Amino acid sequence: MLDARLDLSRSRIKIPEPFYQVRYDHERYPGAPGVRGLVGGANCQQYAYEFLRAFGFTIPDFRSSDLWADTTHSVVSKQPQLFDLVLVHDKPDPWGAHVGVYLASSLILHLSQKIAVPAIERLEALMQRPQYRYLIGFKRILIKQARTREVSASEVGSRTG
Repeated sequence: MLDARLDLSRSRIKIPEPFYQVRYDHERYPGAPGVRGLVGGANCQQYAYEFLRAFGFTIPDFRSSDLWADTTHSVVSKQPQLFDLVLVHDKPDPWGAHVGVYLASSLILHLSQKIAVPAIERLEALMQRPQYRYLIGFKRILIKQARTREVSASEVGSRTG
């Protein structure tokens, strides 16, 4: 039986095809030497940022603690909305936090080491696992450019970040 978490069609928005089969790789994080797009895998941050970029958002290659501290490109969101970033961790500290993307109705798109491929899970279910038991919070990206066409696999693979 297929794990329901792996059914990305549960999203209220159409997830571009290049985001379906990405493998988790902890060494492929934002700003790491040679890391570009999703080709070769990604960590949770790289995956989430590339997902937002595919929808026209502009976000620097932040690590999770830098994202949380940032006030230029993002703001803390008390009520999560579509495309907000979600930070959870095993302690109430953003350094090393897991990052996902809020889709709606408490559904989070994320890439974790445990599942190894993209998944959609309810925030409550995520937080039942010890490594994600603390909700650090939600961050809304402030800069978005108009998206006029579908994102191709080669674009996601070649984008820096």
